[in-house]
Amino acid sequence: MTEAERLQWAKDAERNPVIWESFNVLRQTYMKMAAECGLKDDLGRFRYLEAYKDIDVVETHLQAVLHGGKLIEKQKSEFKTKRKIIPTF
Repeated sequence: MTEAERLQWAKDAERNPVIWESFNVLRQTYMKMAAECGLKDDLGRFRYLEAYKDIDVVETHLQAVLHGGKLIEKQKSEFKTKRKIIPTF
């Protein structure tokens, strides 16, 4: 695949609404599943909420790859910083 073909594929993917709508569908699904967890299923609820938060990271990284194939410095530093295990709302 040539560089011009690769760039065209990236532009087409970026303009494809189904790709970006799928992130919203995942957000809604994870939140619904977290809400449906039993009262004592803290681990299940935690996992769904973590997956919900990770969608933004994946979406941002996909956009970065489509825009030029490189993560910006801020995104790179996110990998190096420590996150809290327990989410705060």
